[in-house]
Amino acid sequence: MRAMVYAAVVLVASVALAGCKLVKNDAQASKGSRDAYSSTNYDPNAMVASMWSSKVVPDVEKRATDIGVLLDAIKADPDAAGKKYGYRGKDESAPWIFPTRLHGKIVSVDTESSQGTIGIDTKGDGIADVIVDIGPTVLGTTLRDSLDFISFADFRNQIEYARFGTALNAYAATHVMKPLPRKDLKGQMVSVTGAFSYDSSSEQPEVVPLAAALGAK
Repeated sequence: MRAMVYAAVVLVASVALAGCKLVKNDAQASKGSRDAYSSTNYDPNAMVASMWSSKVVPDVEKRATDIGVLLDAIKADPDAAGKKYGYRGKDESAPWIFPTRLHGKIVSVDTESSQGTIGIDTKGDGIADVIVDIGPTVLGTTLRDSLDFISFADFRNQIEYARFGTALNAYAATHVMKPLPRKDLKGQMVSVTGAFSYDSSSEQPEVVPLAAALGAK
């Protein structure tokens, strides 16, 4: 009797599955990016290199706000500042990411750690009000999460999305941070375009640069 019931259940399930049709999400199909970013030949480093100058940097530059404006707005109301100047995709619990530009004097340099940084005085008071990463190691997902033209939905899984973020950091470290003369940075003027993730516990924003140039404006 049990064998007959089991056979009937299998038969019904088989018929139901036979009548089902897997339908591709139209929104994803129209984007056309998922297949490109998650093929079996997926190479995040090549992907980043191909879009860095044409998409990544222009995307952040067009939305970048002067650091002074951002710091004042964040101090007044972080969430309002985020809605006006920041970005955080569809996840309402994620921190605000702020694309920014700044110019100031390098007043501190830390190259002892692999996560090197420089402190920038943008107000002329001799105090670092912004920290900028100079590598060679860059941690976190600030650069990835600052981009408004790409998201997790464009990738097959979380691992490939994470690899894309790591590739972005590596590209910035190699092509933006490494060329800076690490032994002669203190006292120089610098212009930076990049992004930072807002952290209410931090005294200074930590900017991951997409472009950095020494000298006067």
